[in-house]
Amino acid sequence: MIKSEFKDNVLVSCDPVTLWNKYFDLIFKSVSTTKIFEKIDVDFKINVHLIDNFQIKKLNSQFLNNDYETDVLAFNFYKGWKNGKLLNEKELFPGEDEIYEIGEIYISIPKIISQAKENGVSFTKELSTMAIHGALHLLGYNHEDILEEKTMFSKTDEILKRLF
Repeated sequence: MIKSEFKDNVLVSCDPVTLWNKYFDLIFKSVSTTKIFEKIDVDFKINVHLIDNFQIKKLNSQFLNNDYETDVLAFNFYKGWKNGKLLNEKELFPGEDEIYEIGEIYISIPKIISQAKENGVSFTKELSTMAIHGALHLLGYNHEDILEEKTMFSKTDEILKRLF
């Protein structure tokens, strides 16, 4: 059975044996602050799943053809989000029928633990950064070119300042 909590239209879940539910409040705060910063209607819902390296590698391989572990994956339910705006409500992906569900974020807790050590930052800051990063991806931000990257990382820094 999955352990989950719902608050401020953010659903966070994990496998109950992991005890990662202790991170739920930080995820709620990080994603909710991102939604407020981006002026996203409170009715919009984001799902966040805290998973392990095996699961994230499997998702990364299955959906993005990358055969490696990563820190965060974000899957939109819309084609229509771009730079924090829903451009076209009719652009739901096939099989999705709820307009107010933006998408899902998957975060590998073991990867965040090792990445925090590598980056010389606290686990809390790294986890918050990845939750914000995932939420920004759902809202149509990317880092495929240098200008997009600067915009996305600048927004992440501004949101982090509101949290820490």
